[in-house]
Amino acid sequence: MLVGTRFGPFEIEKELGSGAMGTVYRAIFHRDGKTEPVALKVVSLALIGNEGAIARFEREADILQQLRHPHIVRYRGSGTHKPSRTKFIAMEFVDGEPLDAILTRRVRISWEDVVHWGKQLCSALQHAHEKGIIHRDLKPSNLMITTDNQLKLADFGIAKDTDVTALTGANSTIGTAAYMSPEQCKGARDLSAKSDLYSLGIVFYELLTGRKPFFAESTVDMFLKHVNEVPVRPRKFNAEIPIWLDNLVMFLIEKDKDNRPLDAATVGKMLVDVEEKVKTQASVGAEIANARKIDRPVTEEPLDETDREIARTLRSGKKSKKKKKTEEWYRKPWVGMGAAAILLMGMLTGVYLAVKPEGMDSLYATVKAASPDDRLEPAAEFLRRFGDQDDPRVQEIRTEFQAARRLKTEKVLATRFDSKLRGNSEGFEPDAYSAAMLALEAEKAGELTRAADQWEIAKLKQPEIERSQYTDVEQAMRGSLRWVAEKHLNEIRQGVPNQFRELHGIIDDQRGYDREPKTYDATDPAGFADRALRFEDIGDRPGARSAWVQLATLTEKDPDQRVLYLLATQQALRHAPQPGSPESTLADREQLLIKKLAALGQQAQVAQANPNDRLTRRDIRNGCRDIIYLYKSDSSSAIQAQVKRAEQLKESLPK
Repeated sequence: MLVGTRFGPFEIEKELGSGAMGTVYRAIFHRDGKTEPVALKVVSLALIGNEGAIARFEREADILQQLRHPHIVRYRGSGTHKPSRTKFIAMEFVDGEPLDAILTRRVRISWEDVVHWGKQLCSALQHAHEKGIIHRDLKPSNLMITTDNQLKLADFGIAKDTDVTALTGANSTIGTAAYMSPEQCKGARDLSAKSDLYSLGIVFYELLTGRKPFFAESTVDMFLKHVNEVPVRPRKFNAEIPIWLDNLVMFLIEKDKDNRPLDAATVGKMLVDVEEKVKTQASVGAEIANARKIDRPVTEEPLDETDREIARTLRSGKKSKKKKKTEEWYRKPWVGMGAAAILLMGMLTGVYLAVKPEGMDSLYATVKAASPDDRLEPAAEFLRRFGDQDDPRVQEIRTEFQAARRLKTEKVLATRFDSKLRGNSEGFEPDAYSAAMLALEAEKAGELTRAADQWEIAKLKQPEIERSQYTDVEQAMRGSLRWVAEKHLNEIRQGVPNQFRELHGIIDDQRGYDREPKTYDATDPAGFADRALRFEDIGDRPGARSAWVQLATLTEKDPDQRVLYLLATQQALRHAPQPGSPESTLADREQLLIKKLAALGQQAQVAQANPNDRLTRRDIRNGCRDIIYLYKSDSSSAIQAQVKRAEQLKESLPK
């Protein structure tokens, strides 16, 4: 924590926020007797020595230097703080707040504000794109709104300069999943400025409706939705959105980049058109309303009935006739007949309303309100009745149907696998069904490569069903085995590696910021994963295996924790004892800790000789913390003696 300290020419006042790359502070820049408030981005201590991360940090500084635009946060300087070898970037301090904070407070943003800020953002993006720079991480938290209602685009930390070699690997997927373009999700190498336009459309959608267009339980599922799923139009959630703006949002989030607007400047012009069309519509409406008013002389007296009769006589040229005395209207026969007819119509209407089928809006709401376990039947009914209509909700419900059908099929397969009664009573393609059983067996054993191979066979052997067959119960059941295979393949190939990196990232942040390990609930699966990774870092393979096995047991029956389950079985297998090797003993664990603490003690002696070596002291404290965290509950007195040594060493180190 640097708050209250001097960092070269910067006096750090407070922390503004932190992320994977580092922390941003408000600081006062002292130069030539003058002071200026700046936003100081300091690279995470955990990344010092990580050449790739440092290169990206330096690249951000290089990119910011190229950009000079009123709606992009200005570059002020960058360098390295020599005592700590820490990289930093100084930027314009924006007096305001991020757009995500405003959205949280307001729930959703008026279309007028979205257009106002959108024009400024398009201007900023066009400037960057003309420099060959793609932002790649557009989202509300990277958009600052100043106190005078101006927008500033910030955080070019993962921006790509198309004029230089990319610093990220081929087919990588960098960005925030909820806002990433389909081509980003696929890891496309030829990423263009139109990727930013897709993200811009997602941002507009969220601001206008107060919700993201896609919701998913994992990054992989979110990728699939971006690539395959058409979202509901924004106007379905907010009828106040002008139809032209609604169309523009859908234009921006086209799956094929070639179907999106030409560039950000074009989008800016379209936003101006939206304003003008709304104004024109309002003007025409006012004229129509005024045209319906009857102009009368202000001094004209109202005519009485005698005057009207005289006027009618003059117009017709006939004398006025005396009115015949007529029977009261309510006594006439037709009145009674009409009342009876109205009563009958009311009764028939009531019967019709009681038995008529639900409309699209009502049935759509029924599907969305149902739990995942109960969503299959109403989704099938929706598709039976409306599946051939050109409405974005049809594709949404089709996706909901696939997910619900896949969930039920997964439960069937799990039941068959657990019971050992492997009969194929549902009529899956025999080779596909056999491959699925072998895949589940491999997953349980932690052999994920073999599991992926078997799921590929299941996917290949089980024919894909046509959309017209979705509502055929038997066909949908059989065809859904292919959907299950696709889901498991994505979990193995993308979900598990991403989860592994995410868990390591949490630990790296804790260590980088010199903090105590996070405290988890006793039943929280993430807590077991955290302990397992720390055991791995120390070199305690039995401890790591035990934690991974516990995690696998905890998550095996939870469909929401499938990726953690797969990671746990994989890692448990990696730490399984080799055939013929002796069992690990308590003495082995004690010797491991003794060696670990001896190494930490030697590092401490070196650090004491160099008072400025804060990084080494931080690493020693982290090593001690891991020992205390992992072994403080061990019942062995020999292990507790080592925990005590770790506590003493940690306390002896000044910060």
